[in-house]
Amino acid sequence: MNDLIKKQLGLKVKVLRETASLTQEELSEICDVSWRTISNLERGIVTPDLKVLLAIARYFGISLDELLSLPTYSHKSASRQELELKTIEKIKTCNDNVLAYLNDQLTTILKYFK
Repeated sequence: MNDLIKKQLGLKVKVLRETASLTQEELSEICDVSWRTISNLERGIVTPDLKVLLAIARYFGISLDELLSLPTYSHKSASRQELELKTIEKIKTCNDNVLAYLNDQLTTILKYFK
């Protein structure tokens, strides 16, 4: 796994964990690994094994395919990538009415701030 992919996957795991208000220690217990493993995964230092990826996907109720589908962010800063992922995760938790409202507001904002 190349370094960029490891960093993107780590960022995605971090955002999922933070969105669920979990600590690294709590996620490490769920995955049956040390908190250092989770920390290194989130920083893109290690290549996670399938057991850890499966535990993460199951806990967050997503498929491995969804966990591993990583957009190409090579030209974007790490803070920009993190903000985009956090925003996407928040949107996924919205009910239909809130989602429709957000869509309308975003359409209006983008219309005036191109």
